[in-house]
Amino acid sequence: MIDRINIGIFGLMNAGKSTLMNLLTDQNTSIVDNKRGTTTDIKISLLELHFLGPIKLFDTAGIDEKNNLGDKKKQKTIASLKEVDLILLVIDPSNISKEIEEIIHLSKEYKKQVLIIYNYFSNKKDNKISFENINFLKVDLKNKNAKEIVLNFLENNYKKKEKKLDIFPSLKKEDIVFLNIPMDAETPEKRLLRPQSFIQEHLLRRYVSTFCYRMDLIKARDDDKIEKERFINSINLLKKNNNLKLLITDSQAIDIIHKWTIDENKNEIIPITTFSVIMAYTQSMGNLNKFIEGIEALKNLKKNDRILIAEACNHNRIKEDIGIYQIPKKINDHFKDGFIKIDHAFGREFSSFDLNQYKLIIHCGGCMIDKQKMQSRLFDLNKSNVSITNYGLVLSYFNSKNAFNRVIKPFMKV
Repeated sequence: MIDRINIGIFGLMNAGKSTLMNLLTDQNTSIVDNKRGTTTDIKISLLELHFLGPIKLFDTAGIDEKNNLGDKKKQKTIASLKEVDLILLVIDPSNISKEIEEIIHLSKEYKKQVLIIYNYFSNKKDNKISFENINFLKVDLKNKNAKEIVLNFLENNYKKKEKKLDIFPSLKKEDIVFLNIPMDAETPEKRLLRPQSFIQEHLLRRYVSTFCYRMDLIKARDDDKIEKERFINSINLLKKNNNLKLLITDSQAIDIIHKWTIDENKNEIIPITTFSVIMAYTQSMGNLNKFIEGIEALKNLKKNDRILIAEACNHNRIKEDIGIYQIPKKINDHFKDGFIKIDHAFGREFSSFDLNQYKLIIHCGGCMIDKQKMQSRLFDLNKSNVSITNYGLVLSYFNSKNAFNRVIKPFMKV
């Protein structure tokens, strides 16, 4: 999970957006043609710029195409605009229209930085129109020196925002974190799931040791004595020198982990949380309270209210999948079957849904999308006044109030 700066190329048809895309990527990433509306969908390319680091570059369709297809292209372009950190607005200086003003208006609404590139190709005339407080560059993007000129412009004008977010900053070098990783039929071969590998890599980079443990969930739920003994022995071994500071579990195992990590007096043996809750915290840049507030919306659902279970990835869902089976079952058990209307979204853009019809979004950890896309989703939900919560929080809440309080406690500032 690489943190990248998202840069989007926007503008009218035939302004030179795809030319700029190919210039920056050093290859024919996008089709360039004199025909208007050549770019029909978003083109994305990953690259590295030494002065910025990893980049995700978006080439978008012109937003001034006046037909039904053009309207669809425009909606996808606006969806991309919400996800970028920097807007490169490419302008043909002989063609200034109201749609350019619309892009600038949207950039202000979504708090995006804008840089303008006036593309002086084919001896274009200068209408001498400038936009207040926006830095600009005049260049012929077909010029052999154009790439160097554009890169210098970016280096000197893009204001990079620091996005560093500490996860469990109190953990020290000698500490140990227990990672409970039950594997089921959906676990991919030869690799951990992205949240698991992300957390492990993050901790190891800080010299915090991790202990990976595979729990047999079926045996654990059957109160298998040997399975519980194996787990408790591992905990006790790691606690010998008082170095075991945290247990992170797959959310679907919270029922077992909560039960097995409190003593006979109901005292906590070890602090716990879940991979999914950590992802909600990191993908929202520390705004876990937004997801916690969503649990209040869950409590107050009424008959025939509609919720959307949103999963950012697509995979072959089999057996007791969390989004398709486990969470809907717990909702139906809690509210009575059919009391709540449940829809699903898999890897789709939120813009394809009428968010206003939902009382609550239950979102996965979001490990298959970047922070910018999650921020975009949160912005749209705030705008629509729709609550959001998270898989790990929901499963903990349905287990017990105590389990829910335990999984959020490691993120609460004292």
